[in-house]
Amino acid sequence: MSFSQKLEYNAIVKWDGETGGTVSCENCEGLAVDIPKEHGGLGRSACPDQLFLASLGGCLLNTFIHFATRFKADFRDVQVHVNAKLELKPEGYRFTEASSVITVYAGEEDTMMAERCADLAVEYCHITRSIEEAINLKVSHRIVAKDI
Repeated sequence: MSFSQKLEYNAIVKWDGETGGTVSCENCEGLAVDIPKEHGGLGRSACPDQLFLASLGGCLLNTFIHFATRFKADFRDVQVHVNAKLELKPEGYRFTEASSVITVYAGEEDTMMAERCADLAVEYCHITRSIEEAINLKVSHRIVAKDI
């Protein structure tokens, strides 16, 4: 498997004429964003803060899956829970801390490999690494032995 040295992604966010918009990118059309009701929006879809958390969780999930596939690890399910706190500062809202827990459900015989893949996901997730100096971020994992 060969990895590109440099990647570039683009997204266009177009106003919907009300309190939100739609996101378009290379393989995604029509992802909606909106201002939450508590800030005067219609709250019809995810706000950018929620999409930011989804990006953190998605990157951790995709990184886990990458290593699990590469090592032929067997797992039953995986989910990533991300939580963040925002504080109103003089210059506006700012994320002050975030935490994430990767939960992997694996057969008893696969728990060590699932743990290794989760460790690698935490180590190699490029989005969490990119923001670690800006936000107090804690990422952990738990492995649950679960046979079918």
